[in-house]
Order: sequence, then structure tokens, then C-alpha cells
Amino acid sequence: MHKILEFQAVVLAAGRGSRMPDVGGTVSKCLLPVGPYPVIWYSLNMLERYGFQDTMVVVLDEDKSNILNALEKCPLKIKYELIVIPSDEDWGTANSLKHISSRVTTDLIVISGDLITNINLNEVVNLYRKHDAALATLFFNNGPEEWIELPGLKSKAKPDRDLVCIDKETERLVFLASASDFEENVKIPRVLLKKFGSISLFSRLLDAHVYVMKNWLISYLVESDKFTSIKGELIPHIVRKQLSRPKNPLEKKGMSEKNVDICKDVFDFAIDKGYESKIRQMSAYNDHKLGSKGVYYNDTLRCYALIPDKNTFGIRVNTLASFYLSNSKILSKWVEVTGTVLSDRINLNSEVKTKQIDEASTVGEKSVIAEKTSIKCTFVGANCVIENKVRLTNCILMNNVTIKEGCVLQDCVVYTGATVDTGCNLQYCLIGPHHVVPSSTSGKHQLFAETTDNMITLG
Repeated sequence: MHKILEFQAVVLAAGRGSRMPDVGGTVSKCLLPVGPYPVIWYSLNMLERYGFQDTMVVVLDEDKSNILNALEKCPLKIKYELIVIPSDEDWGTANSLKHISSRVTTDLIVISGDLITNINLNEVVNLYRKHDAALATLFFNNGPEEWIELPGLKSKAKPDRDLVCIDKETERLVFLASASDFEENVKIPRVLLKKFGSISLFSRLLDAHVYVMKNWLISYLVESDKFTSIKGELIPHIVRKQLSRPKNPLEKKGMSEKNVDICKDVFDFAIDKGYESKIRQMSAYNDHKLGSKGVYYNDTLRCYALIPDKNTFGIRVNTLASFYLSNSKILSKWVEVTGTVLSDRINLNSEVKTKQIDEASTVGEKSVIAEKTSIKCTFVGANCVIENKVRLTNCILMNNVTIKEGCVLQDCVVYTGATVDTGCNLQYCLIGPHHVVPSSTSGKHQLFAETTDNMITLG
């Protein structure tokens, strides 16, 4: 496996899971279990598969030890350096990039730590290379959201949507905004409609939060010091700037008495350092049919978006629905997502006495499962105890969970350290960390949780 020197990679894994159900606390998304491994493993595994030998991982300082412990138990060859950011400050993703800016010496690939996909990463990178882009992004177009009945209290919350405009002919990303920014009418800049001949407007794409970007974008991010979010602020700003032209010195504002520019624009950073512009002038290549307008319309900034085939599997584990859906699909997609065969579905250090456990289930280390149990399509974490006459169907059990004799659980999520006492019958329920469900409890679409401050903790 060769080392990629052209790019550095960074995985952003400091998210707190604000879109996950609020059962009294916060949860580190990157440690949520999907199949036998935590979510963050899938992003690191993807980078490893495509030639990266090392990566930076941005995490909250209070999560560092838990993430290290979790990754030590995962099969990984890629070297990862955990770079901490303060837990007590509300840092956005752009703040995280500024924090590591001194370590960035090449162009950069930024990947969200909650992404699970079978995408060929080279497709995004090659789109970036082909057009010498400032930025290349990845969106999934998987059609209408798959409806599934979720555990917990029923909610009518609507998912956040983006409005994405892409030029059909050139794959240029020409407009990006949150749908929540508009009340009724969406105003598209007239100059954009004049410039590009055929624009597709999407409102149901999933932003994969995969960004390939020029090194100078990091310098601009640091110098401007006005962005906190990559997705919400930096990317839309760069996309809008494609429609602009560099100002000449006389037009610039913010000059000091000595005529030194004290208010730099993005075009002050987007400068060809090689022969790229001369090569484009001499080349017969053009990216659009109206060749008289010049290659790339003579744009200094160029942003692109890749939308792979609809059969591509891509999901971000940032909501209860995606967490639940990813677990239901991961084993059937295992080979194409990870490039490996899952040989340790049942951990060798676990004690599984039952023969009624199907191939769509996994068991973590040091868990004990009694003989007279039935387990179907269920993910059992580490150090769990499942007693006799228990039936589990389509459930997710995190670490240190105890399910006592005679319980029947269907489509439930049981958080770390929880106990379900004898004879319970639960369907589509959420059980919070360290909560004890009393014996003989029956419930459907219920939330069983404490009200303590440290509710969601992953063991």
C-alpha cells in the first residue's frame, strides 16, 4: 500500500449528536455502535482502504480516552493522531480546522466521523484533480427517505434539508443553502442563471460531509476568522464567491496608510503557484459547449459536487433514524462497505450458550448469553448478560446491559449499563443509561430514562 503524499486527511469526530433523541444528556456520535464496531471505525477504515497510512482525528478532550480504548479493539492499520479540542467551549467544525491549521501542509480531505459508505473515495478526489478545483464535495441521492418505525416516543420533527444547485454540463456546485433560510420563495442569483445553461435544483440530497479542498482554503479560514461551521458557512461562502471576480487594488477597501492590504479577500489566497493558468490558456479543452466564454468561464474559484449512482450506500449516523437504519443494513452491506469479510461476528471472549442466534446478530467481548434464549437481528455490546427465556428481535444493546429472565424485547435500543428486570415485554422502546426497568413492565413506544446530568455515557 503506497503512501498518499498529495493529501492529508482529517476526521472530524467531536460532534455531540445534537439530533439524537434527548433522553437527559448528550452522546458522542463517533462511539455509537454500528454492527460490531463504533461509527468512527468506518471512516478510518475507508481512509485506510484508499491508501492513507495516517490521519488526524479531532475529538473532544473528555472523549479522548474512551475513543482510544474503543479503537484499540478494532482492526486498523492506519495510524491516527487524536487532536483534542475543549469540551466546555462550543466549537464548530471550522474552529476545529483552524485548530489544526499549523499541521496542514498539503491539500486536505475532510471526512465526518459519522459517515458509513461504500463510495469509491477516488471518484471525489479525481473530480477535484481533473478540474484543479478549489473544492470538491460529495452528496448522496438515495431517493425518498426510507420509512422505518423508530423506538421511543413518536416525533413529528422534520429533517433538515439543503438546497443544492449543480450545473448538469460541468458538475459545478453553483448554489448551496439550507432550506430553513427561506420562508416561501427561493431566490437564485440572476447571474448564475445567465452563466450556466442547465442547472438542477435538489432538495433531498444527503451531504456526506466529505470535502476535498485546497491548502490555501485553510489559510483563508484562519486569516478571515469569521467562520465557525464548514458546512453552514465556509462552503456556501466559497460557492457564492465563484460568481465574483478578484478586485483590483483600487477597488479594495481596508488598506492601511502604507497601502498594505489589511482586509484580504479569498482571491488573495486563490493564486496559481505553478503553470496551471498558462496550461489552461494553451489547451483546447473546454468544460462547456459555449467555448467562446473561455475554459471554466475564466473563473478563479471552482467548486464541484459528485453525486454517485443511486445504488451507492451512504448514511450519516447523526439521528436516531440513521443510527437504527445503519444497524439494520450494515451486515448485508459489510463486504462492500469495509472491503473485508466479518469473521468475528461473535467475539471469541464471549460466552454464548444458545444456538438460537442468527447470522444477522453480533456479540461483543465478555458478554454472557444463556442457553434458552432467542436472538434475531440484534447487536449485543460488551460485558452484557442475557438470561434464560429471553427473546430479542431487532434490538441494539450497548455495553454492560443486563436482560433478565423471561423478557421479550422487539425493536428496542438499550443504552449502557441499563437493566431490564424479569418478565418485561417491550416494543419500540428506548431505555436510558443505567436505568432499571421494573419487572413485568409492558410498553410500546415508551422512553425509560433517568433524569440525571450524565445520562448518555458509553462504557
